[in-house]
Amino acid sequence: MDQPMETTSIGTRTLIADLRADAATAADKLARLTAEYEGMLSDQDTIQEDRDATAQLVAEARAVCERAETALALAEAGRYGRCQRCGSPIPKERLAALPDATTCVSCA
Repeated sequence: MDQPMETTSIGTRTLIADLRADAATAADKLARLTAEYEGMLSDQDTIQEDRDATAQLVAEARAVCERAETALALAEAGRYGRCQRCGSPIPKERLAALPDATTCVSCA
């Protein structure tokens, strides 16, 4: 059975650093989209479909931020790289592709 990912390994530290950068980018995008959406709400010339599309983008950006924050909290707690459902190690390849993954492939 695989060992849990050590949060002190160079590979894991790199993944966590990338995750921090992704979280910062996502937060910036969320702030920009939220401001754009709020501007659309006050503009009577904006059609509802544009408002709805932007609201969906805001929701998606918020979800990305929440996933990144959850993964960073797990890293802070020393549980990064462990499936939150079954407790199994998350393969390094999965974390490399999805640094904010909190479940193994079987539980996803």
